Amino acid sequence: MARGLLGSRRSGTVGSAALPRGRQERDALGRARLDLGFNVASIALIASLFAIMVITVPEYPDLPFTLAAWGVLVVTLVTALVLRFRLPDLLPTWLFAAALVLWAGVVGLDVVGTASPSTWIPLTAAAAVGPALLLCVPVRPARDIVIATAVLGLVLAGLLLFRSVDDPQMLGPGIATVAIAIAPPLVGMQIVRSLSTLVQLELDLVQVQSTVSSPGYAVGMMASEELARLDLAAERLLDGVATGRTALPLDEATADTAASIATELRLHLIQGRKETWLYHAVTESALLGPTVTLTDPDGLAAGLTRDQRDGLLTAVWLLISDPVRSGAGQARTLSLDIERAAGPQVAAGSAVASGATMSIVITTTGVPRNGVDPAAWQAIRKVGRHIESFSDSALRIEITTVSDTTAELT
Repeated sequence: MARGLLGSRRSGTVGSAALPRGRQERDALGRARLDLGFNVASIALIASLFAIMVITVPEYPDLPFTLAAWGVLVVTLVTALVLRFRLPDLLPTWLFAAALVLWAGVVGLDVVGTASPSTWIPLTAAAAVGPALLLCVPVRPARDIVIATAVLGLVLAGLLLFRSVDDPQMLGPGIATVAIAIAPPLVGMQIVRSLSTLVQLELDLVQVQSTVSSPGYAVGMMASEELARLDLAAERLLDGVATGRTALPLDEATADTAASIATELRLHLIQGRKETWLYHAVTESALLGPTVTLTDPDGLAAGLTRDQRDGLLTAVWLLISDPVRSGAGQARTLSLDIERAAGPQVAAGSAVASGATMSIVITTTGVPRNGVDPAAWQAIRKVGRHIESFSDSALRIEITTVSDTTAELT
């Protein structure tokens, strides 16, 4: 709450390999960018509700209870300001629970302070609990915010409906009060989710596009980290032998360790000659890994030029990420099949060296007829000639292109 106030691998058939690593950092980045706006919005709404209370002070039958409710609410906010630098990025559960208990007391006190049989008195302090929950949106899971907001909305709606039985004209102000209480945290939660999705997609896209300029056959980023670990282990072993710390001949345990390091290094070198850049682009992407199936038994993707790689990867990305970016509920799956094509060589969209003619078939489900991003077609043209066809909700794109025999070594 305090942070909320001030800002807190072989080319063949590939399945899913989502990478959760870095998700927390991405979420923290999204929350930090929204804190200031949420703070301003929350304080503005709370101040406006307090102003309404001040204007209607003469009408309160039990003003001390309402003042006590506002006092508890203000104390929680001031306490958050004092503790803001001592809290982690996520608000501790016990502190959030304590805030909810205090805010439940705020609602109760305000209900008692506005109970009047003859005059309709607005629930200002109780409604201000909603904007206070908005402060917790960036630092608590969405589930907690939804549950707390739903309980607050049900309590206020039931109470205001009961009070409007004798005076139906008060239903309008009552609905407005409930809306002020529940709309800010719910809208804020949706904003946080949307920004978090956008940040994760953009960072994942940057990671995936890094494979475009890599050699046709190479180890991926995950394998690179493993190679770095093996390199360090081998360096320490050799340094021990060179300095005399490790006696020769090697004892059995040390010899087994050295053999294990050598075996792993050989395996990585072999994999580096079988796993194409496209394999790593798919498997190391948190978005593409679970949804894209790649079939490239001959490793033909390694022969694509940099422009062709960029076009193919961009097209696949746009076809998969479109419903994620737009928030649509229908998930998409995509299969990418690359094989040698029979017949004469054809010219691709960009100048390439002569090589094997290949057929790239993209089949994706859940795509409406007019639901393909125009940029995807532009990207496909960079790869080669294409023919598309629709069947029900499935889109099939067949691309014919010529591989560059020199691209495998660059």
